[in-house]
Amino acid sequence: MAGGTDVLVLARTDIIKPKIVLDLWPLRKDLSYVKRENGYVKIGALTTVDELKNTFLFNEKKYQGFVDMYWHFATPYLRTIATIGGNIGTGHPLSDIAILLLTLDAEVKLVSKEGERWVSLTKLYRGKRQLDRKPSELITEIRFKDIPENSSTSLQKLDRRWGHAMGYIVAAAYMALEGDKIADIRIAFDSMGRPYPERAFKTEEFLRGKEFSEENIASALKVLEIEMKRISDYRAPAEYRLDLSKVLLKRALYLIKSRIQER
Repeated sequence: MAGGTDVLVLARTDIIKPKIVLDLWPLRKDLSYVKRENGYVKIGALTTVDELKNTFLFNEKKYQGFVDMYWHFATPYLRTIATIGGNIGTGHPLSDIAILLLTLDAEVKLVSKEGERWVSLTKLYRGKRQLDRKPSELITEIRFKDIPENSSTSLQKLDRRWGHAMGYIVAAAYMALEGDKIADIRIAFDSMGRPYPERAFKTEEFLRGKEFSEENIASALKVLEIEMKRISDYRAPAEYRLDLSKVLLKRALYLIKSRIQER
């Protein structure tokens, strides 16, 4: 257990019944940080969401997706105890941090007595709350390559009320522009059809290298409509979720463009 914002809820509702809970909070002195090193941005797994606001991720235009995520993330109190590694480790489709980090092509460091290994976030999830992680392994660090100055990020989220723990839809994007051309792009959602955060690879491929134009964005949304397989449940029908996914992606891309051009 890191901050416990997820584990304690699951335990109290008998979704999980742990015999032993290991409190990781004492490790924060070693695993709470945000730093640049050797071309990477590195985030300690026990860094809280609230602590991000005192780092360059909150102040630099290219990382404004972290600001978006921060203000959409739960409540002020939960932001002080919810951790970056914990949000990734829950393996829930609506893990805001994991969705944003997918667009940054992040990797997760897993450590055990046997050693350590890095796993791409795109390959970490195997199902809802199911990770490519052995019981003996701990998430200790997240890293991604520092993105260029001609790029930026955005996270968009919609729910019935501000500050709710989970949204109907969460969409995030990273984009780099060379003039009016989309030099690079990565897009992620809470789900593309499976019960965990995923990248929209076909939509990315369609947009990469093309001019940023209203026509191309509209065509990309049609690709997303084919690529994405939304589900219906008690919270919202699939048709609504799909339509909203397209709206939020369009908002994210236009916001990123404006952030890049503000510099």
